[in-house]
Amino acid sequence: MSIRTEKVSEEIKHKISSVLSKDLSELHLGLVTVTKVIMSRDLKTAKIFLSFLGNKEPAEECISKINARKGLIRMHLSSKIYLRSMPELYFYYDDSLAYADKINELIGKIHKDDQPLNSSQDTDNVNDGNDE
Repeated sequence: MSIRTEKVSEEIKHKISSVLSKDLSELHLGLVTVTKVIMSRDLKTAKIFLSFLGNKEPAEECISKINARKGLIRMHLSSKIYLRSMPELYFYYDDSLAYADKINELIGKIHKDDQPLNSSQDTDNVNDGNDE
């Protein structure tokens, strides 16, 4: 990715975050985090990945609400960012946070299951060290 596309994607990331939290607060989406923006080389399309916290609705429904307001979001962006042409926006749900939570749960469960085994081995090693 070129420096220009990286700069534009970071700027769009910050401005969309602002638009979703301030200008589209009536959607009641909870805390919306823009996790990643991927721009095409020609700056004509932007894939925007979002995550939601504190929301009772399914993520797919939230994405569909945002997609229904795509034109309005694009209009707000064009007033905040000067580009020759405002890119076409595509919104996606970023499930990496949910996936990371699931992995952490599994790791915690493994450590919880291994805890009694490790403590009995540690006492055996301590006794072996004291006997010598």
